[in-house]
Amino acid sequence: MNTLATRQRIGEPGVHGTQVRSAAWHGVLPRSRRDLLRAAVLAAAYALAGAAALRWLGAPGDVGPLVWPAAGVALVGLTLGGPRLWPGVFLGQLAAVALAGRVPDGGDLVLAAGATLAAAGPAIAFHRLRLNASLASLHEMLWLVAAGGAGATLWLAAGFATALVGGVGGLSAAGVQAWWFGHLAGVLIVTAATLSWRPGGGRALSVPEGLHLAAAVAANAAMAYAIFLWPGREALRSWFIFPALVWPALVFSVRGASLAVVVVSAAVLAAALEGVGPLASAAGANGHTAFAQQFLSVVSATLLILAAVADERRGREHLRASEQRLREESEALEILNRTGAAIAAELDLDAAVRLVTDAGVSLSGAQFGAFFYNVIDDAGEAYMLYALSGAPREAFERFGQPRNTAVFAPTFAGEGVVRVGDITRDARYGQNPPHRGMPRGHLPVKSYMAAPVRGRSGEVLGGLFFGHPDADVFTARAERLITGVAAQAAIAIDNARLYQAAQRELAQRRRAEEHQRLLMNELNHRVKNTLATVQSMGSQTMRTGRSLAEAREAFVSRLMALSTAHNLLTAENWGSADLEDVVRMAIAPFEEPPGARFDVSGPAARMSAPSALGLAMALHELGSNATKYGALSGDAGRVRVDWAVGKDGDVRFVWEEHGGPEVSPPLRRGFGSRLIQEGLARELQGEVRMDYLPQGLRCELAFRLDPPSPPDDPEADFGISAPESN
Repeated sequence: MNTLATRQRIGEPGVHGTQVRSAAWHGVLPRSRRDLLRAAVLAAAYALAGAAALRWLGAPGDVGPLVWPAAGVALVGLTLGGPRLWPGVFLGQLAAVALAGRVPDGGDLVLAAGATLAAAGPAIAFHRLRLNASLASLHEMLWLVAAGGAGATLWLAAGFATALVGGVGGLSAAGVQAWWFGHLAGVLIVTAATLSWRPGGGRALSVPEGLHLAAAVAANAAMAYAIFLWPGREALRSWFIFPALVWPALVFSVRGASLAVVVVSAAVLAAALEGVGPLASAAGANGHTAFAQQFLSVVSATLLILAAVADERRGREHLRASEQRLREESEALEILNRTGAAIAAELDLDAAVRLVTDAGVSLSGAQFGAFFYNVIDDAGEAYMLYALSGAPREAFERFGQPRNTAVFAPTFAGEGVVRVGDITRDARYGQNPPHRGMPRGHLPVKSYMAAPVRGRSGEVLGGLFFGHPDADVFTARAERLITGVAAQAAIAIDNARLYQAAQRELAQRRRAEEHQRLLMNELNHRVKNTLATVQSMGSQTMRTGRSLAEAREAFVSRLMALSTAHNLLTAENWGSADLEDVVRMAIAPFEEPPGARFDVSGPAARMSAPSALGLAMALHELGSNATKYGALSGDAGRVRVDWAVGKDGDVRFVWEEHGGPEVSPPLRRGFGSRLIQEGLARELQGEVRMDYLPQGLRCELAFRLDPPSPPDDPEADFGISAPESN
């Protein structure tokens, strides 16, 4: 090997664990101990790579190594560690010469300077352009190819200078080709493999991916051996290796391509050194080695650029997919936020559940959805309603409410979300009569998803159901979103229920307050009327010309009758009273035991409070008169009291006495007669007829139940006018 061949070296060691974009390359010399250590490691790696190439990769014709891997080592070192580690390249070149068994001279210094410039220039450009050392994009891979070409040119120029210094006079054409392509191949093979497989240079492969890559590399190794090294297979052509090379390049990008290039390069170099294989057919001593260098350079550059393009395209597709997912997530978040805000502001239950159902259809990708939920009416009874989205209401109305079938049971029991890719193939489908599946005319459903809606108390308030005619539409993401929608639905129902409960409570409070006001007004009215009635009874009693004792007895008796009537009405909350109860209460003081003197009969009927009070007072007066002058004045007399009620509420009420002394019409009307004929007729808004028959008094009343209230006149509550003049 001649002096020029001995002087060929290149590079820099790959320093691992360094972040390329943050590598400080400011300054021209290593400044810290760490930089000095890195430069020393780079020099050692460069020297070993260069010495190994000089010893084992020398081309026939003594034109230099087939590949100069030290060039790749140098570029890796300055790319990762920064251009200021260039002394490691310079010293490494000199060390390689020393390891080759020769003392470096002036020409070696020139060659070391060329090696340093060949690595430092591309490294400076790398940092200036802020490229990524993973070489995952086309422009980064083009930088590598350009770095190899520019570095090879500088290296070749250093070789010419060295030849001139050594007095050789220049390089032969074969030497020029060997120096230039050897440097380029070394850069492409070593730099790509080292940068892509350095720690942190890419994501970790899973076990299946690792096995896949190993199979691809093994296939390339087998193909390379069969094409370039297998004796007797010279008919195979070198380009047969391309299909095997493309496989790891497309699947594993730069990392796969770089490994495949290393394996194939080893086979090509071995074949070139042994002079076998399809490239050995070239004429001349160095012909086949030149072809081998060109083949490796072109194949490496092409495959690495292809891998970078595939990786860049894959990255763009991944970016588009990420952007699409981001848009979908943003839209989902917007829908959830909009739905949440609308629910917070919406207290109408129907409107709130429609918002929730529409949101669920939009988020899940369903074609239609339904929300079946329980509501409570004013009486506290629960019943089921539903809201629809994506389908007309007529599509569900004729099918009735969902039953607790095997498909629906987990949802209504609150067991969790049910998501089925094809419900018609599910084991729970078609197990319940009479339809054994979807009834005729039902919306087509294959993809099925349902989520229970639970309230704050844990009660299952209803269920959200979504369907699509295609299979496998709903994803795990849709399930998570629907779970969130179900939570919002629960909030909507709970809020609406609280609002409705508050409204019912307010309505009940208003009714109670109104009832209290009415009671106060009624009490005030009744007190005034009662006082007026008592005053009127006292005045009328005292004007009848009786003795004081008789007047006192009559007045007390009437007060007791009035009190008894009040007790009856108070027991009925002054709303109404049973007609028979009024009669028996009024006649109770005049018979002992009950039923001894009175025959009472008539259908059940209820009277208003004022009418009952007036009737009770009138019956008391009739009973008092009968006791004094009529049928009850003797032992044999009896009184028949009966009434009949017509369809329209017309009442015919009869008081008829018999068995007593003979009766004749009175010469003048007293308080009792006026109370019955005027006051009662006015109170009942009916007619009163009193017949004084010889066998006994007969009083007939005709009125209607619940007549309109008479004018409010406390002084004439029972229509008692001033006494007539005698």
